[in-house]
Amino acid sequence: MKFYINILYVILYGLAGCGVVYTQPLQYRGVMRGLSYNALDSAYLRITYSLLYVSDSLKPNEVWKDRKILLIGDSIQHFYSDYLRSNDSVATAEWDRGKSTGGMNFSDQKVKYEGYDIYAYPVRGKRTVWEHISNLSLYRYWEDIEKPQWKLSADTCTILSYACYKATARFRGRDWIVWFTMDIPIDAGPWKLCGLPGLIMKASDSKSHYVFECIGVENMNRKKQPIIKIQGAHGLVECTRQEYLKAQRQFHENYVNSLSAMGYNVNIIDDSGNRIERIETPNTKFSEQKISWSLSIDARDRNRKIPYNPIELE
Repeated sequence: MKFYINILYVILYGLAGCGVVYTQPLQYRGVMRGLSYNALDSAYLRITYSLLYVSDSLKPNEVWKDRKILLIGDSIQHFYSDYLRSNDSVATAEWDRGKSTGGMNFSDQKVKYEGYDIYAYPVRGKRTVWEHISNLSLYRYWEDIEKPQWKLSADTCTILSYACYKATARFRGRDWIVWFTMDIPIDAGPWKLCGLPGLIMKASDSKSHYVFECIGVENMNRKKQPIIKIQGAHGLVECTRQEYLKAQRQFHENYVNSLSAMGYNVNIIDDSGNRIERIETPNTKFSEQKISWSLSIDARDRNRKIPYNPIELE
């Protein structure tokens, strides 16, 4: 029996946003499943955001949902998907029931998690970002904490009983509108948004393709939650942000060549299952951990592109 993976089916039903969202290895679904990890810091504040986002720019009316967590410690801030990392039994059960379609179902909401982790070190002015491009490779890069050039407004609103103020800025290719509160005087927010004199409670780009809204603020002083980093990640690629964005773009524009660059030999097969082309992995920095098996895809999908809508457009 030939080993065959319909890689296009898996990819098309799993991708969302700037990270992959399908069938993640177990080490990225939880932290209590026999895996090793390091505690980097302890969080004294846990912020929960809902995220509504458009994962396919060609389908602006198809909106997906994720739940994000921002842990704030003395020296580190960690932003990640709660649906991806949660040990909650209900979330896990829903994920298991929905994984065949690439998502979970919570109260008829279309739920699909973004698979990235962001660790910010405000004192050092640095952050490290862990991003997926398919579940075949995990990329990590460091970057300076770039603060948007915010324009403050006199507009106000209330979110979770906190008085909030409006600010706008163009950042990484999108125009952002945010609401922040000085009742929580911490320079932090969802994703990479920061640089205001208070916690960002809500953030939306001008097209409403990405909408983060705070739905919970929890003081962790009595029982601090560890900020962890999981060890032993398979297929980790160290790169720059520019190299990651280039690899992400190439994957969606020509995923066959990208799979090859990740260290996989790709077999192109016809409708009868016969191999008509084989693409060998090149010897590059992105294929240092060479995989001994190959992936097969249909010939008709050889040059197909995968639509996507990354949160960073530049």
